[in-house]
Amino acid sequence: MASIDKVEKLLKNELAAAETYHKALEKFEEENQRREIVYLEPIYEEHTEAVSELQEKIQQMGGTPTSDSGLWGSWSEAVMSGAELLGKDAMLNALLAGEKSGLDDYEQAAQDPEMPTEVSALIQAKFVASQQENIRALNRLLSG
Repeated sequence: MASIDKVEKLLKNELAAAETYHKALEKFEEENQRREIVYLEPIYEEHTEAVSELQEKIQQMGGTPTSDSGLWGSWSEAVMSGAELLGKDAMLNALLAGEKSGLDDYEQAAQDPEMPTEVSALIQAKFVASQQENIRALNRLLSG
């Protein structure tokens, strides 16, 4: 049961990330920021795909996956609202901080001896690499 809780935490992180990217994309669409949209849409899609995959894993483990991002989603909402007031770079830096936090969580989960082998393998094969690529993309966007 403890491993389901750990996968549930990862799911909540992904739900919050998807919500955050959705909000950022809406803001960049309002401002017609095409470059940002081109970079952020694939990251948003990756997070929504991760939500589905983690929900499926939780079901396979005998749990009932949540559709609520919980406190992390509330925190993310507050950070993004503040970042919107400060401008584009603040929003992108908030997204970057979230990706780095997510990478740390995935790396810890992948090394957790209680994590089922198939979940650990998925994390290592897909989610860690995705987080690393998202970080690189956001860094390119911020530097360009």
